[in-house]
Order: sequence, then C-alpha cells, then structure tokens
Amino acid sequence: MNEVLTRRVTDPGSTPGRSTILIIKVAKTLKFEYIICMKRSLLLILSTITVNAETLWFNNGKSLDGTIIEADNTHVLFKRESDLQMFRFKTDMLTVDSKKLVELYHNTNRYGEIPRVSTPLDDRTLKRYAEHIDGLLKTRLRSMKLVPNKKADEHTRLRRLYLIVVGRIPTEKEITEYMDQPQSGRWDKEVVKLLNSPGYVNHQLNWLYDLLRVQDNPFRIRVPIGYEYRHWLREQVEQNTPYNVFVHKLLNSSGDMYAGGDARASGYYLRDRGMKEDSLSLTVRAFLGTRMQCAMCHDHPFDRWTQREFYEMTAFVEGMGNVTNKYAREAGRARGMLRNVGERRFQRYGDELADSIQFGMESNGTGELILPESFMGSNGVPGDSIHAKAIFTPKFDLDVGERKSRLALADWLTDPNNPRFTTVITNRLWKRVFGVGLYEPVDNFMDDTMPLNSDLMWYLERLMVSVKYDLKEFYRILLNTDLFSREVQQEDSDITKYEFRGPKLRRMTGEQVWDSLVTLVYNDIDQPSRSAIRSSRYNEVYNRYKDMTSQEMFDDIMRLAQDKPDARSIIQLLPESNYTRPNIPDSRLVRSTYLQSPVPGGHLIGQFGGSDRTTIENSNSEPNTTQVLNLLNGFVETNILSNKNADFIMSMRQEKNKSKQVQDVFLAVLGRKPTSSEVSDLTDIMEGDDGYKHVAWILLNTHEFMFIY
Repeated sequence: MNEVLTRRVTDPGSTPGRSTILIIKVAKTLKFEYIICMKRSLLLILSTITVNAETLWFNNGKSLDGTIIEADNTHVLFKRESDLQMFRFKTDMLTVDSKKLVELYHNTNRYGEIPRVSTPLDDRTLKRYAEHIDGLLKTRLRSMKLVPNKKADEHTRLRRLYLIVVGRIPTEKEITEYMDQPQSGRWDKEVVKLLNSPGYVNHQLNWLYDLLRVQDNPFRIRVPIGYEYRHWLREQVEQNTPYNVFVHKLLNSSGDMYAGGDARASGYYLRDRGMKEDSLSLTVRAFLGTRMQCAMCHDHPFDRWTQREFYEMTAFVEGMGNVTNKYAREAGRARGMLRNVGERRFQRYGDELADSIQFGMESNGTGELILPESFMGSNGVPGDSIHAKAIFTPKFDLDVGERKSRLALADWLTDPNNPRFTTVITNRLWKRVFGVGLYEPVDNFMDDTMPLNSDLMWYLERLMVSVKYDLKEFYRILLNTDLFSREVQQEDSDITKYEFRGPKLRRMTGEQVWDSLVTLVYNDIDQPSRSAIRSSRYNEVYNRYKDMTSQEMFDDIMRLAQDKPDARSIIQLLPESNYTRPNIPDSRLVRSTYLQSPVPGGHLIGQFGGSDRTTIENSNSEPNTTQVLNLLNGFVETNILSNKNADFIMSMRQEKNKSKQVQDVFLAVLGRKPTSSEVSDLTDIMEGDDGYKHVAWILLNTHEFMFIY
C-alpha cells in the first residue's frame, strides 16, 4: 500500500512568504523513499495533491491561508498558516463562496439552535410563517424593481390546489361545496382537508415512485417483488412519517422482503441489486442533490469529488450484494429439484418459490472495500483497502468492526446538520408547489451553487427543521402563502433566474392528466371502493417454506401438485386463505398510483411523459402527436363521452336546462363558470341532444384544461 504525506515548506529561492509543496511519498511496497521538490517555476505535475490548508476570502477583498479548526452558524475559529496564530471571526465577514466552504465542510451545528414546534400549527403561527415567506419574496422583487402578479380568481386557485395536492381536477360537487362555505377560514380548511385525504397519499406516492425509481419487477423475475415495497411506501405516506425518519428507514432497511413491517423497505436496495456503486450514486443524488456518478470512473471534471471519495462513500453500502438472505441456498436447491421434474409448471413453481423466499437484506454494511482494477484516481491504487468516509459535515467515527456502516450512512445523511439533506427536500417541495426550485436543477448541487433567494432558502430550511420534517405541514405553510394565490407566470423564462412574481405555468404530469380524466368517469376516484392496491399471496409462500430444507420444500410441492394438476402458479397450489382480490368495476380506470409501475408501453400516462422510472424523476412535458390524437379520438371519446355510465355523462343527462348544462361542463372540466361571451359562442353547439358532449370535447382539448394555471 502506498502512503502519501504532504506538507508545505518555504522555498528559499522564491519570493519571501510564497510557498511550494514538498511531497514525501513513501512507497512501502517497493521499500524505498524518494523526495521531489517542486518550485513555483517548475511545472512538473506528478499527481493531483490535496493540501489541508484553505484560503478564506473576506468581503473587504483580503484573504487568509490556513486551517479551519471549527465553525458554526455565526463564527469560525481559524489558524493562520504563516505563523499558526489563531483567529475567531464572524462568518458574515466572509464572501459568499467562503461561507459555502465553511457551511459544507466545517459547520457542525447548522440547525442546532432552531426550536421544534408542535404540528399541526395553530392559525397564528401558520399565518406568521407564511407572511414571513411572502415578505422575503417581496423584498427580493423590490430589489429587482418587479411587482407580484395580480391575484388569481378563487376558481383558478382552487383548481390549482387540487392538482398540486391530490393530483387531479376537482369535481363539480367539490367546487360547489367549497364556494358555499363562508369565506373566512375556508381556504386553510380546504388545504387541511386535502392534505389529510387519500388523494394526497396517492399523489405523493407518484412523486416518491419517480424519485425512488420504483418498479414492480425491476429485474423480470416470476414474483413482482416491488409490490411489497410499494405497500410499505404507502403506509409511510399514510402515517405521515417524518421525512428524515422515512429516509433513515430506507437506508438502514434490513430483513426479508416478505417478512412484513419495515423489512419491506429493503426494496430500496433490491431495486439496484448487485450494483452498489449505482445505488450509492443515486442515493446521494436523490437525498443530497449531488451528482457523483462521474467520479465513479475518474476524478470529477467539474466538481470537487475524486474517485477515491466516491469509493469511500460506496464503502457505506458494501455488502449489499444481490440482496439475498440465509434462505437463498435451500430455496435455490429446491428450485433445481423442481426444474428436474421435467414439466413446465414445476419450473414455474420453483422460480416462484425461490423468488418469494430468497430476497432480503442481511448485511448491515461492512464499511470497507477494495479499490477495483478500474480505479484511475490520483490518491490510491487498485487493491487498496479503504474505509467509509462522509463527503460533508457532520464528521463521525465509524467502527468498522461493528459492521453497521449502512446505519452510519443513515445517521449521517439524515442528520439535521447535514448541509444538503434539508436543503434538497425543502427545494424539491418548493418546486412541487410553485413549479420552479430556488435551486435549479434540484439535484445538481455544486460547491458554488447559489439559490435564487438566499434569505428565503435559509428561512425555508429552518422551517423544515422546526416542523420536524413533517411534509404535510410544510406543504400547508407554502399553500397558505400569498405567492400561491397569485396568477401564474405564462411567459418563458430561464428557470435558473426565475423571480417569483407568481407560480410558474406548467403542464399537468402524465399522472395528473390520467387521474383528472378518470375523475370524469368516476367522481369517487379516491374512495376505498376504487382502491385497487396491488397485492399477492407470495407472503404465504414465504411463511410456509422459509424454514424448510430443500427436500422438504420439494416434497410438499409435489404433494400439493398431485391434488391440483391444473394449477399454473404456486399460489394456486396453496390451501385457501382469507385473501380476496378486490372486486372493482372497470379496474383499469383507477388512480395512477394503483396501476403497474411503470405503466406499460402505449399507456396514456406514458404518452404524456410519465416516467419509466429507470432514472430519478425522468418524466417530461414535451408535446407530441400521440397526445393530441388520444384526447381527440382516444381515451376521451371511448371512456367519457361514449360511456353512458360515466359520472360526468349521467350528471349532464339529468340536467335539462341548456344554460345550466354549459355551466356544469365548465365546472367539471375547467373548474370555473363560463363567461357570457363563451356562453354566447357555444349556444349553437348546445342545441342538439348531445350538445354538452361537444362542449366537453372542446374544453378537454384546450390548453386551459391541460395546464395548471
């Protein structure tokens, strides 16, 4: 193993006070030492060298070279390099870039002083938080000589609220009920109602599925193992598990997939089984907004990360392997025995048996790995043994002997003092509500990345910590701001320089389009009667066979197969249980979150840019011809306008007054009443018996329906 020591020495041939680097490289494996002196004028580059000394720049243009001993939110303790003198000064004296350096790599008490509050917030506290956000926004706009957009009307604002919180348009009944309430206090009452509804759970899950790349069957085995993972995710959203606790459970998950409970969270690692480098890279990107994948193969060309640092982070998840458990060997032997029977159905039984039993996380992480042969970094060689090391503050000591490095990763990543964990989730939620993040892109943070509004970002982070990562309550604060009530920005603009005069105009996601159209067919889309949660009986296979030997498994299946020679699946072999598959009329027309993940090719959600969940949040809003054809002659015609049982059609048939029909169509599709000129323009179209269908067809093909205004 090579050991590299670096220190600075004064070069007697250079200008006094200047320094060069003396590299002492002890090559232990070769058993010799050599010393190379590099003068400032000699451009002999042997390797990239990291020196502990750092330069801090001050607002007055001066700088100091030396070492940061400790730092917090207000002060830095610094040791000057030239004479080792110690200084303590306020961080406000530093430039923005130097503040970022201190914040990311030295601040050990980033959020320690922030008081935690009880949730749900009382009305007074809620109002104070929302008004402070608006105050920071208005201060920024004044400095840019801009003014906020005018207020949006109540119908527009209500429709926007439904699309953002529950992912669908409101029904005519929901709009009417809201408008019939007294104005005082009704907005927050509606916000709270939606945040506590099944619709919120479903819409939030779609976001999590995209962020975590959730797939039912990521590696195409007999058993759709992802169902159990999806059930666990649903439970976490339903229980409103604090975000930091939720992420901690993911990263520290262990146990067998079909054992139930939090063991199902191991689906997070199962998604990338056998690919620990990719798993780590995607973890850092999803939860810290930092892209390290370039450092997987070489030192990062555009950011500070070295290939060695990438592997030091990867050491946290070393041991995840193929995500198989102690039952895998016996299950594998039983699979082989069943395949040897010679009948195709027994081959399927064996595959289902093994896949129901063998998956789970046993290793808690070894915390150390060997650098691979492909390692090309400047600070190590293939074969070196390295230990897990975090890339940011807070610092921690990892006892590799305990073999619990994934727990250490979970502790460190979700620590409130981690400089990017809180920032990233705060920024992601801000973008979900207003259409643009305060940082853009939301998952490509670098050391020099600065938010559009630093004061606002600082305040929002502290709000997130203060409400203890309660995402519902954080949403509630944002939805009660004056900004949310403003008209959208319709003109194109550079999102990296977006000024929040109002929310950004955006097109519905593929899931929002689908759920809104299905709402016209079934108004009760979020009710239990329309809940089509995907499930299976493979947990019964797990519980029946996990403790058997391979011979016992084989003998039991052969015995069951004699009584049921026509059984095509191992599930059909099992004795009857209390499990019943939900009987839902027209089960294909259900919430997007109940559909296959990702949706099959050709599905409307995919046509409207829904994510294939191969990479993080890779959905898109690009228009294409297929979208137009589907709205003109596809889903809308087949499932809504020509469907006599659709709730929208039945409601329209019951209303005989033509003027009222026009109003009802507008409310159902666009969430507002028509203007007098629109009523006039549509008079001729409404004359026929099916006039309302033609009006609905027109409205469903407008930008006003497709976009979130």
